[in-house]
Amino acid sequence: VSTQSTWDIPSNLSSAFILPVVRKLQQMSSTSRIIYDPFRSIPIDKCVKGWIGEAQELAYWIPSCDIEGEIPKELVGTFFRNGPGISEIYGTQLVHPIDGDGLVCALSFTEGKVHFRSRFVQQKARVEEARARKMLYRGEMGTHDRHWTIDTLDTIKSMVVGGRVNIAYRNPSNTNVFYWGGKVLSMFETGLPHNLDPATLETLGPDTLNGVLREGKMAAHFRYDPETDHLFTMSLKPALNKPATVSIHEWDRNWKLVHQQKHYIPWLNYSHDFVLTPNYFVFHMTPFVKITKANVMKIMMGLDSPGNQMKYYPDMPSRMVVIPRLNKISPSISMSIPSKDNDNQSKIQTQKKREKWEEEGIVMIDCVPCHIYHFANASEVKESDTVNKIVFTAVCLGTKFNMQPTDHIFLSNAKEAPGMLYRFTLDLKTKKSQRDHIDTASSEFPISHPYRHGKYCRYVWMMASDRKNEPAPFRDLVRFDEEGKRQVWNSHGVVGEPVFVPRYGFHSATQGDEDDGWIIAQVYHPETDLTDFVVLDAKDISKGPLCRIQLKYRLNYGFHGTFTPSVFVKQDWPHQSIYASSLPSRL
Repeated sequence: VSTQSTWDIPSNLSSAFILPVVRKLQQMSSTSRIIYDPFRSIPIDKCVKGWIGEAQELAYWIPSCDIEGEIPKELVGTFFRNGPGISEIYGTQLVHPIDGDGLVCALSFTEGKVHFRSRFVQQKARVEEARARKMLYRGEMGTHDRHWTIDTLDTIKSMVVGGRVNIAYRNPSNTNVFYWGGKVLSMFETGLPHNLDPATLETLGPDTLNGVLREGKMAAHFRYDPETDHLFTMSLKPALNKPATVSIHEWDRNWKLVHQQKHYIPWLNYSHDFVLTPNYFVFHMTPFVKITKANVMKIMMGLDSPGNQMKYYPDMPSRMVVIPRLNKISPSISMSIPSKDNDNQSKIQTQKKREKWEEEGIVMIDCVPCHIYHFANASEVKESDTVNKIVFTAVCLGTKFNMQPTDHIFLSNAKEAPGMLYRFTLDLKTKKSQRDHIDTASSEFPISHPYRHGKYCRYVWMMASDRKNEPAPFRDLVRFDEEGKRQVWNSHGVVGEPVFVPRYGFHSATQGDEDDGWIIAQVYHPETDLTDFVVLDAKDISKGPLCRIQLKYRLNYGFHGTFTPSVFVKQDWPHQSIYASSLPSRL
């Protein structure tokens, strides 16, 4: 079967008799993809292939023969997805997918048709390494082309001469991508976002957002406030022997900075995501990241990596940090760090600091030790017009969690420490938290209505494994319902993050049912090494896809994606079904 979506037919065969036969064979080759039993056993080694290889940079209209079912006519806009597009860097194999250069994909839906485009983010490491034809920047998960002895000698030399050890980490810009205010931004939480052309995905360069991102980084997740029509982003900068700096930025639709809050909070060493309510931000202070001189020294000497050090530290606090929005306290809150929570004197110091935080409006609430990468949504509970509780849902990872992938089929040891959905209730009066286990599936990447952040939401969609004794790979999509009407779609392969597309765009913040729209997800077929995108009815995912958009190749597993009701594809682009891109995979 040809790998192209159309066949070039010689003119001497283009007769009235031969042409229909060839076209029929073409259609059969495109639509005869086997839909496997969703409950079959899939060999793990075949699932691992979804991370392997270098993705292609392509741009073409998906032909109708590669679309099974019908794309809803009301589905208009652009689905963006980001993730690692490589598994090695000039001969150096990645030790973890998170170190891979970001490949951004765009599926543009318009008039019942769909256009696909994929392009690598041309960040600094990728550009310079393409010129040098070798790896120059190490990955935060441990990918490195130098032996640890070289790093050790460099570290010792710097200590002797009093110099500074500079570790050149790569910013793969591979974690998330979204559109706002005329910009498409791709993100990696320890570096600046990269600005991409919305139509071509050409990299325009790293973006400081008019000099606002002074810390040189922006987290991969953001929140939209439907009441103000503003976007909120977050930057976190941890430090050794002093509090972490957390900056929260509020933007209007023209990327004008409306408000900025900056706080210095000890032990908030890592935060991948956050939630907002009408009056508060909520962060999780994880006990899985500990910054000490010994840990930093291991990293500098090449004996360890930041990602590998992510594991449970029993002496570190697990807390919810509740920060008022637009508070009237000093914009900077500096505090000293007590030595340890388990020391009596430290407990007294900690209590004093916490009382000071409370006076300034910040509330610290202890919770069950866990790690939270992703929240779903949050809402407030009021009593006599006073907010006394915050309720939110999140996927929690237990104390056995680490970033050593089991069988290399996911990003962590999901088989030993599966993530599961919990509901948290924070009592702002008693300063206590309650955690309830609300879904039994092994899950990650929970999402809720993107334009109703801070409001009560009944539904959470997740990629999951809803199978007994099989916490990974993720082969299912689950729709959790606060009222108990749970739904599951058992896919025909390995699924990626679901993205909810509200039917009425931003008007869905107030119009239509909460689940009125569609779910878009990437699905990988391990046996055929091919990828689909599926569109499901968000109201009933158990019925299966409304349509499957079939690719003729494997698209590497992705991380996060978003949808915008805007369309950037140009109508005069050739509607040909062949691979139309001449973009090189590397410079």
